Amino acid sequence: MNSSRRERDGNGRQQQQQRAEPEQPRLTPLDPQFVPSEPAQAEVDKKALEWRKLSSQRYDTKRRMGFAEQEKCDMPPEHLRKIIKDHGDMSARKYRHDKRVYLGALKYVPHAVLKLLENMPMPWEQARDVPVLYHVTGAITFVNEIPWVIEPVYMAQWGTMWIMMRREKRDRKHFKRMRFPPFDDEEPPLDFGDNLLDVEPLEAIQM
Repeated sequence: MNSSRRERDGNGRQQQQQRAEPEQPRLTPLDPQFVPSEPAQAEVDKKALEWRKLSSQRYDTKRRMGFAEQEKCDMPPEHLRKIIKDHGDMSARKYRHDKRVYLGALKYVPHAVLKLLENMPMPWEQARDVPVLYHVTGAITFVNEIPWVIEPVYMAQWGTMWIMMRREKRDRKHFKRMRFPPFDDEEPPLDFGDNLLDVEPLEAIQM
């Protein structure tokens, strides 16, 4: 009897101590005291297998209808200039099948203009060379580059240029008034290789 009472008293004290102790809150990954637990080896192997499968699909040789596509190499800029120059007059008979391609490329013209505006040379740059993605018929051309400058640096650069360009406009060294519209309605577009390729660009605006 005495031993059973002692056991009850001991169990009751343990329960009271457990009730008195406050429960520890669960830590989330956002808490600074959070320590992540080590993942199980089976979980690590599973993630590694999924990554290898995804990488093999992404970087494997592209196959379409049993035909393996070859890796495309960069071409010199003269190649693209010749394509566009040859397709300047679409009235030739050999280009009669390309007219449908040109009509289909019209819906991508806004994106091409956007990429062109994104990669325009800044006033502090004299010239900028960019990679270009183009269709084999010359129907559409994209600048295959994105701006890499972070926004605070970009704002600081333009703030400095704003002051320098005000001085340039006052001194009239590089600023010239432009006649609008620059081309007449019936005037054919200028060829870059014939008119602009040999012209040295103006000096960049420096501090």
